[in-house]
Amino acid sequence: MIRKTVLAALLGGSALMFSTTASAQEPPAAAQEPTEPDQSDATADAAIAAATPTDDAEAKIELLQAQVEALQEALEGVKTQMAKATPTWKGGPQLEDKDAGFSFKPKGFMQFDAGYVGFPNGERRGTLGGLNFANLGFNTRARRIVFGAEGTLPGGFGYKAEFNFAQGTVDYEDIILTYDFKKSPLQVSIGNFYPYSSLETMTSSRLGSMLERASFTDAFNYNRRLGIGVQLSDKKADSYILQAGLFSQPINDTNFNRTGWQASIRGVYSPMLGSTRLHLGANFQHRENARESLAQQYRSRPLTQITDQRFVDTGNLAAKSDNAIGLEFAAIHKSLHVAAEAQKLWTKGTFTPAQITAFNLVSNTNDTIPTGAVGLNGNPSFTGGYFELGYYLTGETRGYKGGKWDRTKVLKPFQDGGWGAIQINGRVDYTDLSDDVDSASSSVAAPFYVNGGKQLGFQASVIWNPMDYLRFMAQFGHVDVTGGPRAAAVDPTSTLPVNKRKYGVDTAAIRAQLEF
Repeated sequence: MIRKTVLAALLGGSALMFSTTASAQEPPAAAQEPTEPDQSDATADAAIAAATPTDDAEAKIELLQAQVEALQEALEGVKTQMAKATPTWKGGPQLEDKDAGFSFKPKGFMQFDAGYVGFPNGERRGTLGGLNFANLGFNTRARRIVFGAEGTLPGGFGYKAEFNFAQGTVDYEDIILTYDFKKSPLQVSIGNFYPYSSLETMTSSRLGSMLERASFTDAFNYNRRLGIGVQLSDKKADSYILQAGLFSQPINDTNFNRTGWQASIRGVYSPMLGSTRLHLGANFQHRENARESLAQQYRSRPLTQITDQRFVDTGNLAAKSDNAIGLEFAAIHKSLHVAAEAQKLWTKGTFTPAQITAFNLVSNTNDTIPTGAVGLNGNPSFTGGYFELGYYLTGETRGYKGGKWDRTKVLKPFQDGGWGAIQINGRVDYTDLSDDVDSASSSVAAPFYVNGGKQLGFQASVIWNPMDYLRFMAQFGHVDVTGGPRAAAVDPTSTLPVNKRKYGVDTAAIRAQLEF
């Protein structure tokens, strides 16, 4: 009763002051342009106006309280609309309406490389054997300049589109439409993306421990292709992932006779064992070469792409298809990580020189073997793999998600007075592109032998992340090459068979990388 009396007195006093002040003021010089009243204000004002002088103060207080509540409700609506229109920041602005299911985020990254690729055994020998020495030594390159966007649509749909503008051309990165089944581990992807081939391939180039992926991914031509993939994954504990896909040829292949295709499957088991994350995986690929170009070339650069020279190269082998199988292992324990992969590739349906001659005499078929493709007396097989160790000096743990390496969260960013994240890595990398396909001859040349060469690489890198989306890398590498198409040019006076001649090359490179 006391509270009601006090509120009534305050209300009455306020009304009296308002009445006195209003009577003392001069009338306005000009009429103001009327504005449309707020609906909640109009409702409350009408209720107050309808009240008789005999109504008690409690009724008027309740009316005023209703007006305040209406205003508060309108304010909450404004706040909600502002939250939907205000972007959050995840390396770049992200707009999101969670209720409707829409989101949009522009994204991209830039990688600028500079470095040095040494001369075989430290000697310069012009262009013997097709080795362009002008592309060795110091060089610079914009490795990637990628712009794009990603987001979601109502109903569980998602999308991503990325375009690479490096080297003055436009190339295609991930261009994907996805559908996530609610309350289900199933996801479907359609578009241009990497077939499910290895831990190195599936990990973004922005997040690797070395400047380039393992040599076998380059040598075995693991590139993005147009296709469809299905994925089953543990969306809560991230303990497993199963992937399978069927793919056509790469999106940038302008040939309308797109008869080449690839089928891929991959499985990963990644449980937590105490504080250690374990990664055990396997993958398999079957690829059919395009009927209009029945051949495949396997080759790799010397641990860096600031040169276009390859010391290991099989040449273009006339063949119908190939199969590849891979095993994956990785573990993360606090600041330490270890990773290893092994790959084996078998070329299938190779053509002998006599078959190539007979094949090209047939003119009533679209099937062709490229001019200059190498014939062999058997089906060669090749191997590749790596082993690496890495450690964060600043206490971070390497990021991992969805069966691949992910972004590492910097614990003490540079802008907050910390050192950022500093990681050191070491890797041994091996690729063998040589094989004896016909033991009936001791020749180390086609059609009896594939002298693609063997490359053993040793790498060390230092990575500094001042913040989550900025990275600087420095890498040193050394490759020991045995045989291959350059061995005769590098060591022309050796009495050893060309597939046994050895030479070494040093490489060093740095990278500046920005993501948004």
